[in-house]
Amino acid sequence: MVYDLPDNRAANKRRKRLHDLLSGYGTRVQYSVFECFLTAVQFARLRVRLDELIRPEEDCLRIYVLDWGSVKRTIVYGSDRPRQVSAIVL
Repeated sequence: MVYDLPDNRAANKRRKRLHDLLSGYGTRVQYSVFECFLTAVQFARLRVRLDELIRPEEDCLRIYVLDWGSVKRTIVYGSDRPRQVSAIVL
């Protein structure tokens, strides 16, 4: 997920909320770029929250959906390859 929001006070508040939201779903790889490995349910929940947060007339958010083959073929220079973090939910 990649986002770009305008530089004004209202957008700065949205940017902080967006950053916090995406931090709960994935790993920040650059300032406004997150890698997220989500189930269908997680993705649906995230999209609902994004719809509530993003102002399409001002903000830009892009979600690139990749299959596992695309992730495995990702070429990375200078950092770790994308990987799904294992989690245990009790």
